[in-house]
Amino acid sequence: MTDDIRWEVVEESALTLADHEAITALLAQAFPDWSHWFLGSRSWSGMQPERRVLARDADGVVLAHVGIRRMFISVGSEDVLVGDTGLVAVSPRLQGAGMGRDLLERARSVLEGLAVPFGFLGTGEDRVPFYANLGWHHFEDVVTDYTAFTAEGAGMPLTEQGGWMVLPVASPLEDWPAGPVRLNAQQV
Repeated sequence: MTDDIRWEVVEESALTLADHEAITALLAQAFPDWSHWFLGSRSWSGMQPERRVLARDADGVVLAHVGIRRMFISVGSEDVLVGDTGLVAVSPRLQGAGMGRDLLERARSVLEGLAVPFGFLGTGEDRVPFYANLGWHHFEDVVTDYTAFTAEGAGMPLTEQGGWMVLPVASPLEDWPAGPVRLNAQQV
């Protein structure tokens, strides 16, 4: 089922309208509770990624996706450059087949190529073990402030604890500062 998969890393500016539509179709399937975000060719939820890792079948159907964007976040009193990682999706028909692991290994290579000290992502508590098994560290006590936007663009300030994860890339985990996290921009 996964023998004819083509993996690629694509810069945002190189994506075509057809690419965005194919990514959007996958995201709507993978996140059914949020499918109203992913209509037509809107293949992002916050900021558009800088790079995307895609897996396609022989017909060009997108089977897996992750978006990555460099950004600064505030942690305690420090600004930290991270590779914000999001929109991690695998086609529902292929979940449990190891494609998520392959996707995140390729995402790690992209983060290394971007030379960021850390990867950063937010996930549901039920998915923390998946990422932890791939080297991401969960800070259970980290409180994060950010602005969440609706699909229509209205912003709402939120504070959440749990589900925030860090991947040491060019710096060791010990270099991650202590303190609350403030996202200073939209996430991917």
